Amino acid sequence: MLSGWLWWVVPLIVTVALYGLALRQTAGVAAGGVVVALVLTVGTASALGESPRSVTGVTLLAAGLAAVTWALGRARRRGRATRRAVAVFRAAAPDVPGVAAEAERHRIAAELHDTAAHRLTGIAVGAASALRLADPALVAEAARYAAETGRLATQELEGLTTSGTGSGSADLADVDALAATWPEPRLTYVRTAGSAPSEIAAVAYRVVREALTNALRYAPGGAVRVGVDREPGRLVVTIVNDPGEPVVDNADVARGMGGGYGLAGLRTAVAACGGFLSAGPDDRGWAVRAEFPLTPDEGPASTSYEWRGRQASDAALAILAVALSIGTSLLTTDPPESLPGEAALLVPLFFAHALPLGLRRRAPLLSLAAALSVYPVLLGAGLLGWTKQPAGDVFLWCLWVELALLYALGAYGPRARRRWGALATAAVGAIGGLALACGPGIVGDRAAAWAVLALGVSVPSAVAWGLGLAVGSRRARRHAAVAWERDRLGRETATVVLAERNRLAAGLRRSALRHARAIVVAADAGRLDTVLAEARAGLAALRESLGELRRQSGDDPPPTVAGIALLAVRHQGYFRELLITAKDATGCPGSPPAPVHDNPPGFYTNQMTSADAATVPDPRPKLRTVHVPTLIVRGECDYLKWAVTYEYRRTLPESTLVYVRGAGHSIANGRPDLYRDLLMTFLLDRPPPLPPVTSADEPA
Repeated sequence: MLSGWLWWVVPLIVTVALYGLALRQTAGVAAGGVVVALVLTVGTASALGESPRSVTGVTLLAAGLAAVTWALGRARRRGRATRRAVAVFRAAAPDVPGVAAEAERHRIAAELHDTAAHRLTGIAVGAASALRLADPALVAEAARYAAETGRLATQELEGLTTSGTGSGSADLADVDALAATWPEPRLTYVRTAGSAPSEIAAVAYRVVREALTNALRYAPGGAVRVGVDREPGRLVVTIVNDPGEPVVDNADVARGMGGGYGLAGLRTAVAACGGFLSAGPDDRGWAVRAEFPLTPDEGPASTSYEWRGRQASDAALAILAVALSIGTSLLTTDPPESLPGEAALLVPLFFAHALPLGLRRRAPLLSLAAALSVYPVLLGAGLLGWTKQPAGDVFLWCLWVELALLYALGAYGPRARRRWGALATAAVGAIGGLALACGPGIVGDRAAAWAVLALGVSVPSAVAWGLGLAVGSRRARRHAAVAWERDRLGRETATVVLAERNRLAAGLRRSALRHARAIVVAADAGRLDTVLAEARAGLAALRESLGELRRQSGDDPPPTVAGIALLAVRHQGYFRELLITAKDATGCPGSPPAPVHDNPPGFYTNQMTSADAATVPDPRPKLRTVHVPTLIVRGECDYLKWAVTYEYRRTLPESTLVYVRGAGHSIANGRPDLYRDLLMTFLLDRPPPLPPVTSADEPA
């Protein structure tokens, strides 16, 4: 064994190191440190020439000490994280209502952009085209389309301006009502899902509404099937429409104006709920499918074991109990004479006494009963002569197990069962007193000794149980206080959001909704010029409303889920403004402005791409060995340097470089026809319409 001061200094240093590792690192890293410490313990004991019995004992004790140290470090780490989270919550609480109000403005802006704004745009474009062409059939169809789409826009604006409505109060019954009032008679609607969270129900409603609107616009008269189904762990919304009536002459031009813009916004909304949206043709027509993750149905609580969590602390105590009972017996310098088979009896009993500690939080009363049941068995074995180990000695050495279980009964036991604590304390005293009274050192009246010893054991037992009650009550009060603060903040936030929603609704009723209703009246009367004027006025009002809705407070949002979502919206907005500002730089000077598309800008995707580019190895050496046909298209006004473009030509051995005049970086916008021809000839292995560039110098 280690001599002098080393026998306690070295374990102390290792223990402090393991505790620091568990406190500052992840559970896996700290567990790896425990394994390393145990391997070093075994190796050191073996190198010092200890017997296998001593090596086993030292290893058990080291395992118990290391496990408890790991658990204590993890508990401290969780406690610090919890306190830090509460502190951050309290510091951020004053900003949450304002953030929620801004998030509500962005939500309403997205609704307006995806629905009413696009419908009014379609009405305006269709009416302007019909009036310019002066075709009576087209004018009549444009008026019909304006009336139909105007009613949809009115319904959507009324839904947005209804006081107290919003995603927070949505239900799948809203989808039922939408299907029941839809004007298309060939609609089949089936809902097998009973319910869904309000956020998911609101987005599901938007998906169904947009899909039905598109079906009415692009496939009139076709059968539409809508399903809202509950599958294991998810809600599935499907809308499938048949092709419908064929498009005939110019009367249907207005029908195609202004639709199909909502899918990008819907994909974002579905993704925000953790799901995904797909839309495209299938063998029956056009299909839209949205899937949302749902929490499992309520049922028995999960009994899975989480080795990183609090249950690991209980397992560590069980390991320590085994180590102290068996490990110390193996290290005894003068072991008592044992009976044949005594170890086969005692080792299972020691395990049976220690293992209930692993369940002390989940079933403290049953765990205590299981631990106490060991002593009557040990007493009986002693009376039968199967063991010379006094039950009282075992009780004194392992009493801390019962005290830990009594503490757990007070701290973690259900309130309805805490009254059993007094009986449990008495049971520990009675059984412990009996084990001590039956010991070989007791002389005289053993019954009296039992009573006195039982009373003495009951004192620390009652203290342990009372301490658990005090700690449990303190924890419950702390949790209740935080829950009350969260509830109060939720009420305040709901009040602020409702007030903001009502303020915005009042503005929409005075502007956009009034124009949408006027469009319907004018369209029903056949006054297409009035329809056009009202549509333009409605769009102007919506643009003004969207500008107000998208304004930002300028303050950093708090570190909450809503704050993170709001920050993402802000960054996407900044990035989109940057792209819109810079879009005309992708063409040649004097070129027409590049169109503005509705694709999400992907701010975070670009951030990740830039970060990856700094770490990914240079791919050019491997690309120089790739022999596949490659087309490189360079615009005359590209903002990239010519050397960058020609580096592609040098890197790819079988590449063809062509130079497009009159185009910038966005060749598809600057020279769309030539761009298409270049792609088609390359894919069909035909000569390109432009001569390839072979010189390293940029064409003059």
